[in-house]
Amino acid sequence: MNLDLSKVVNGLKSVADFQFDLTLTDEFLKEINAIEASMFSMTGSVKKIEKRLMLTFDYKGVISFECHRCLAEVKLNLSSCVTRELMEQFSEDEDDQFAVIESGAIDLIPILEEDILLNLPLQILCSEGCKGICPQCGTDLNTGSCTCDDEKIDPRLEALKNLFT
Repeated sequence: MNLDLSKVVNGLKSVADFQFDLTLTDEFLKEINAIEASMFSMTGSVKKIEKRLMLTFDYKGVISFECHRCLAEVKLNLSSCVTRELMEQFSEDEDDQFAVIESGAIDLIPILEEDILLNLPLQILCSEGCKGICPQCGTDLNTGSCTCDDEKIDPRLEALKNLFT
């Protein structure tokens, strides 16, 4: 989603407000191992402050994932406020707080995707006490127990087990 900033860049306006509903790309959803995502609503503005342009926006939306332990569907409500300084040319010595304006417009989707990626938890769980699934039979341990043998013997030492029986 390109946001036209030509009037702000040329000094005809000092503020450009915007509101969009965006869909995340399938490539991004695959990259973050998501099942699906709702539309993300974005509201923000670009302000010209002296010779600098500041982009500020809020977003919110829902992304569905699989629990990392039991594979149940987990819906994460994501919302955040993003601020970036805009520049017309990017140099290698600049940090990541800058976004580049190309032909008087800026693409908001990469900025949104970057912030979502940075704000995702490292481990997505359906609950803090998720027990996961049994590695031998696949039973969901949150809904019941399994009858698998809990005794785990190191295969290198299994021959010693028969010495004492």
